[in-house]
Amino acid sequence: MQKIILPFVSGFLASLFFHESTLALLHAAGLIDPTGFSTAPFAPIGLPEFIANAIWSSVWAVLMAWLLRVSPERPAPWIPAFVFGGIVLTAASVFVVDPIRGIWPTGNMLPRLALGFASNAMWGWGALVFMRAFMTAED
Repeated sequence: MQKIILPFVSGFLASLFFHESTLALLHAAGLIDPTGFSTAPFAPIGLPEFIANAIWSSVWAVLMAWLLRVSPERPAPWIPAFVFGGIVLTAASVFVVDPIRGIWPTGNMLPRLALGFASNAMWGWGALVFMRAFMTAED
């Protein structure tokens, strides 16, 4: 259960409490236009964007837990989780998910990549926070 379900739930919660909250805080500070918790429909399935993002984040959290070998017996990989979220999720979003949706990487990508890295890195850290909080040594 700790290898799939707990990371899945942790990724979902981290998306809501860390990723979307980071976007909302950056918007409140006047640094970015996206507000976080976007209810715009996510093409092609029509779910609100923040729910679709949370579902995909859940899948990524299972992969992150497996790659970083997250377990209660091992030291928590805080920096690798931060880097995994920032690099892997941002790259997947820009170079895989967006082209599937018809959005191609063009022009100056630095602001988009920086925003993606910041919010996704916080997701990685948050996912690890939830995983460590939920995992027990007995399972």
